[in-house]
Amino acid sequence: MTSAGQQCLTLIADFLGRFREFQAELSAIGGTSTGVIRLACFAAAAATFLPNAIASFQRQHPGIRFEIVEGNMETVVGYLENGRADLAFTYHETVGDNQLFHQIIDLPYFALLCADDPIANQPSTCLSELAAKPMIELFLPQTRSHYSDLFRKAKIDVNVVHSSSSVAMIRTMIAANLGFTLLNAKPLAAIDRRAGIVAVPLRDRIKPRDFGLVMQTRVRQPRAVADFHAHCEMIRMQGGFEHMAVRIP
Repeated sequence: MTSAGQQCLTLIADFLGRFREFQAELSAIGGTSTGVIRLACFAAAAATFLPNAIASFQRQHPGIRFEIVEGNMETVVGYLENGRADLAFTYHETVGDNQLFHQIIDLPYFALLCADDPIANQPSTCLSELAAKPMIELFLPQTRSHYSDLFRKAKIDVNVVHSSSSVAMIRTMIAANLGFTLLNAKPLAAIDRRAGIVAVPLRDRIKPRDFGLVMQTRVRQPRAVADFHAHCEMIRMQGGFEHMAVRIP
């Protein structure tokens, strides 16, 4: 996109944001906040916390409803830029220059393995131990070989046999014992062994990825959005996002 096109999108998003803010503030006069929160999320990560966060928020703000658009960890920030979303949940490294990031949790790397794999019964594993197994990599346009690059940086050879942009597809392939993958946000299906997959933390010294809430810097958010942001901060302070992480016991 050209510089002029980007500026145009920013102006449009700002105008729409101000109009929606005006509507919401009028509705909220003399009562609680109302309106619509347009939320963009990376579904594979958000599924573990977003439903509960929305439910607890709506108990306090029953007049607010959510419009949720899904994307991968990179495309969700684009929904902010083009005005389709008020806020988004994603990783810090995908955030643009005109966006503000609020961290809610740091997510260490972990291996997702078939429940029948011997490593699945261990308290932790490491890259050198995993390298002997076939890898199924989460492959996205910008991050591309992010996870397999961890092996290369450690000077360890890894055999990537399959790749997919869908975490759901990768989960089913792992449950069929076709290989392992590396991730940061624990899939909902990995909470217990009933889905046939197990999350095992890495003991390698690798910096965790910061996951959080993102908003546009030049758009003043409606009251409802500000209230939900504050609610998420309260959840963070109470440790309510911790179940997203896979940590060494």
